[in-house]
Amino acid sequence: MSRKQLPLVLVLVVLGAGAPVLARQKTDIVFLNNGDRVTGEIKQLDRGILQLSTNDIGTINIEWEDVDSLSSVYQFRVEDHYGIKYFGAIFLTRAGSLQVIQNERVEESSQDDVVAITPLEESFWQQLDGAVSVGFSYTKSNSLGQLTADANVRRRTLIRLFELDMSSIMTSQEDEHTQRRDDLSLTYNRLFEGPLFFTASAATQRNDELGLDRRASFSGGGGAKLMQSHNTDLVVATGLSVNREWSDFSEGGTNLEAFLSSQLSVFRYDYPKTDITTEVTIYPSLTDWGRLRAEIDISASREVVSDFTVVLSFYDSYDSDPLDPAATKNDYGLVFSLGWTF
Repeated sequence: MSRKQLPLVLVLVVLGAGAPVLARQKTDIVFLNNGDRVTGEIKQLDRGILQLSTNDIGTINIEWEDVDSLSSVYQFRVEDHYGIKYFGAIFLTRAGSLQVIQNERVEESSQDDVVAITPLEESFWQQLDGAVSVGFSYTKSNSLGQLTADANVRRRTLIRLFELDMSSIMTSQEDEHTQRRDDLSLTYNRLFEGPLFFTASAATQRNDELGLDRRASFSGGGGAKLMQSHNTDLVVATGLSVNREWSDFSEGGTNLEAFLSSQLSVFRYDYPKTDITTEVTIYPSLTDWGRLRAEIDISASREVVSDFTVVLSFYDSYDSDPLDPAATKNDYGLVFSLGWTF
């Protein structure tokens, strides 16, 4: 198929745009700036990389700036760096205009402005992506061992994002009690036109270093993507959180807190993939005036082979008034682990 035939593809896209989502076949066509043509299944555009699954050479990653033109009759969600979302079949012209076509309605965005393309898949499993990592360290001189595990799973539908996060650190030492730090959260985001979204989450935590046996919390609020590009994301959110705490030393009762969070991600997705994410959340208490909690997480991951990464993470949990008066106010650490993304 030559580039002179691309207008015919546009006609086919218009005819197929109103059709329901079908079982995907590898019929999407991508032309590169060097003149090569690749046929396959567009899996996603994320962080400046177009991922294309082919029959002959497996899944390949193409830098978005190297794409000359493309076409697909299947349904996608297209998002630009202003937060505007388009839905439909896609056709990228050689002039750099991405046309999104649905029910004979055509919307356009500049190729330079487009930051995400996500297929609207039928299968539940095709909507999932995430990462897992595991780390272990042992020091013979003081018999200190540490096991860490982290997992993140996301499911993104038309206008909703579900995210499951799990983190666990277990530290053991001879003649000492085993210390645990566990976090588990489920977050729901409802996406709106533009950069705004509604967020709600349920979470549970344990932190022996801070004298916390268990904290169960429910949060709700709103947020916005203040920055979204091929190498940087900045997201902020704020709202209210209700929690209940338990400790061997005190019955913490029910607390109402405000929360303010910020997440900055800087990434490079040509090989080797590199991702640095900083997340800060502050919880000023509204029922226990003067108490302040904070969570800081910084992680840097680098791909070593396809989909496998090395991860270096720093965490810091702060509580100005822990339930156990004898407990420390800060729990922080540095973790090295190996990870896998899917």
